Amino acid sequence: METASDMTPNIDNEWLASNDCVLQCPTNKQRTGSDSFTPEIFLDGMSNTIASAMVIWEGCNLLAQRHSLSWKTAPDGKLSYSKQVKQGKGVLQFRLTEELDGEPFNSLSGEAARRALNSLDLRAACLHLIYAAYATTLERPWEQEFTVSDRQIASYLGLNKRKDLSRRDKLDLIQTLALQPCQIVVSIQWPQQEKIEGFRVPEGRLWNLTAIEPNFLETEGSQSQVSGLIFTIRAGEWSRYFLNYQGYRHKTAFYQYTTLPKSLLEQVMSQWQHHEGAVRMMLWLFFKIRLGRKQPLSVFTLMRVAYGKEKLLKANTNREERKRRIRTFERDLELLFNWGFKPCFAPATYPPEIQPLWWKLLAVPDDSKAEEEFWQEDALRERSILEPASRGKWQRLLKARILGIELEPAMAEKLAPLERQKQRTSRPVARQRRQVNLTGEQVKAARKRQSLSQRELASQMEKSQSWVREIESGRLKIQPADRKRLQKILRLI
Repeated sequence: METASDMTPNIDNEWLASNDCVLQCPTNKQRTGSDSFTPEIFLDGMSNTIASAMVIWEGCNLLAQRHSLSWKTAPDGKLSYSKQVKQGKGVLQFRLTEELDGEPFNSLSGEAARRALNSLDLRAACLHLIYAAYATTLERPWEQEFTVSDRQIASYLGLNKRKDLSRRDKLDLIQTLALQPCQIVVSIQWPQQEKIEGFRVPEGRLWNLTAIEPNFLETEGSQSQVSGLIFTIRAGEWSRYFLNYQGYRHKTAFYQYTTLPKSLLEQVMSQWQHHEGAVRMMLWLFFKIRLGRKQPLSVFTLMRVAYGKEKLLKANTNREERKRRIRTFERDLELLFNWGFKPCFAPATYPPEIQPLWWKLLAVPDDSKAEEEFWQEDALRERSILEPASRGKWQRLLKARILGIELEPAMAEKLAPLERQKQRTSRPVARQRRQVNLTGEQVKAARKRQSLSQRELASQMEKSQSWVREIESGRLKIQPADRKRLQKILRLI
């Protein structure tokens, strides 16, 4: 039984003779020299379109949350994860397989399924997103293939900057991550939606791995040395229904896509090990925001996404675990804020006394005189911002709600959903640059990220320090003439 982790290559000629996947793939060909013939994404170095259908969202959740999801044994004995759609009128069912190429394949059950599930790596969600970006470059992705090399993947994930990994270590890691999305199989039962009739997609691969090709480098003496790998991928049958432009024009299928910022992949790769909960929330919110930034979110839902139900149940019965979980959640919220995802706390259910301390400290002015006045006023308040929450904070948090997620202007531009009326047409229409509002809180957060004091920002703006202080407190509105200059200085455009 061969798993994705078993298929990592040792980069020498002995590996070529022993790696079954490479030898069995029907399009195994020898490549020489540069891999520049493969297509590129992130051409602007910042973002790329990406398929955003629910099947892609749930595939990302599967790789990020893994065993924390509600996996159950189906009547046929297979381990399955199901997601209802349209108020239970439809369903997506996900399973895992270890057979990475060829048809038919067997989805896993029992202990084999559990082992495959436990072997999934959160970072493989990045490869899933990369594949979803490549799929948007094709006209008929359910029929057409795309290729992506290990060098491209290393660039997209920031691995080319890693000095602590050898070339072989990077290649081993890339192959492991590249294969895991291809272990996911999905079946779809979709109800009628508007004018598009309901449809059923039989169980099939989310991503079809059609070849792993060694990339050879010619050396002296006519010897060839394996210098890398090229993966050939084809989207599954789901793309015929959710990434079908011609079908969308004729109202027989969907074409659902949004924008993927490259920085999101780099955040996952750099933070996954030490801040897994924050990374899982970020990946979930990336798709959730597409449905509307003002959609209310319960803290319980965010915690379940970040840590799984088992850890929440444990916290319900263990005081120390509750305290640890609260600290972790508040730290993860701060990380999300630093990454450009600002939570809007519902005053009724998420009042200041249970809000994170880091959030309340954002109100403290940087100017020494203003800071002194702030703390003098705080001392006269009925409840100081430094006063810890009363008992019962855990239960109050589980009932608390976040009104939505606001994005800082730079992130808003990257993650701006492509509304239905802006979807592709036969005549491309020039996109108008959207005027982005700028709040005082966004100015303050961006200024701190640039390590600027209020005095330094005021100097660059040719304004007084009190002007900056009034802007950040929200007492003074930013005029259009000042907005563009602020955005440029604070690198928000």
